[in-house]
Amino acid sequence: MKIVASCEDTGALKVVIALHGTDTSSKPDENSPKIPAPIVSTSATEYNRNSKVIHLVHSQHTGNIVVTRQNGSVELYDTSVLMETEEPQIIEEETKNEGEDGNAKNTKEQTIEEEKEEVDLLPIIYSHKDVIPAFKLTSDDEKFIALIIDDSGRVVVATNKGSVFIWNSEEELNKTPLKYNLPLNETEVVEAFKIHPGKENINYIAYGGKETDLRIVKLPEVQTSESKKSKKSKKSKESIEPEIEIVFKAKNITNSTLNLRVPIHIKDILFDNESTPENFKLYTFTVWGDLRIYESKLGRKPRSSTLILPKKAPITKAILLNDHIIVCDNRGIVVKVDKQTGSQICQFKGQIGSTQSLFNFNDSILGTTGSDRYVRAYSDETRDCIVKVFISAQSNNILIIDDNETLRRSASKLIGGVKDVVSRAEMREIRQKKREEEEEESSDEEELWSKLETEVTTRRKRRKLTLA
Repeated sequence: MKIVASCEDTGALKVVIALHGTDTSSKPDENSPKIPAPIVSTSATEYNRNSKVIHLVHSQHTGNIVVTRQNGSVELYDTSVLMETEEPQIIEEETKNEGEDGNAKNTKEQTIEEEKEEVDLLPIIYSHKDVIPAFKLTSDDEKFIALIIDDSGRVVVATNKGSVFIWNSEEELNKTPLKYNLPLNETEVVEAFKIHPGKENINYIAYGGKETDLRIVKLPEVQTSESKKSKKSKKSKESIEPEIEIVFKAKNITNSTLNLRVPIHIKDILFDNESTPENFKLYTFTVWGDLRIYESKLGRKPRSSTLILPKKAPITKAILLNDHIIVCDNRGIVVKVDKQTGSQICQFKGQIGSTQSLFNFNDSILGTTGSDRYVRAYSDETRDCIVKVFISAQSNNILIIDDNETLRRSASKLIGGVKDVVSRAEMREIRQKKREEEEEESSDEEELWSKLETEVTTRRKRRKLTLA
């Protein structure tokens, strides 16, 4: 497994390469196969706390990593060296009489690890500096609040003042971006920002924040060079760019039992996979641990508002994982929630302190990191912690770039024992086939139960007739 995490106190990037079962917080079991120590290397060491990473995003289009920093820059990092780096191999138990040969092997392995650490696994490609002025997180300065690579490959950056910067691709990060300003009042700020899924719906944006209730806007279509040339020949009135259109504006929930207004403070937003521009379906998460579900066809008020975290703990991050919602707070709680009812399904245990980041890897692995200086990876199926590595720095972002072990196991389980690592596109096809098979099985079960129910009802009717 290959993990990338950002360090809050140094501004560097930590790269972790570890096998399943790695746990640097405890001694290895003597009876189990010896799992080699993880490879932990540091990239981007020239930065400091004042230029730390704010957001860390892995591009599904190119495989590169895009980051935003506190100094106001947006950077692109190459992952090709990291992807080519081999994972450590499991060391089988040797006889106790190895003697000097065993020591020589260990020395050789340590040398290999040290050589790998010297190589920069995440070289920078280019940096777009001064997108916004350098800022402090505790001040009222303009600061980055979102970094998204949408389904069309655009790089989108948003700030708390409502500024939106868009690059058409990662290759254009060194160019001047398009800039839009979200509709906001003077006292409103943005803390949550999401783009609608789907290539055809990337111009729909949802945002909210402190005393800024949920809004969905549609950005104007980007003009091509030919259309710009044709517009230059027309009048100046016709060449004015269209304004941002507000397509949905939410209403606050009903007043409390004491007839007091319920305050608004949105910390995160998620679009449902079934959301469309005709019927927006999305979820908002508040600083008081509430989950609010919206459907635009049902009205402007939330369909439901449910407290999903105990003691009104503030939600710091929310993601979708396998058609469920995963949320975390600043007290070490990471839970899986049913997105229809808001009820807790299970908890991923082991976190200490604030959990700052969650990551969904292929709907099978959950990555977490936070103030306890560990990066963790959990199996979604069993909820077991399969990787736990100490990185010696508080972290606020985590990415799982690759996991060959999961690909091997999924391939051998689904396609009859294929041992080689398959590509991500093949894995998507495999997962799609598995889902179709599960749907067919569930439909067959439903038909069987319906037949049994009809037989039972007919028998009861016959009994009633005979008794009569």
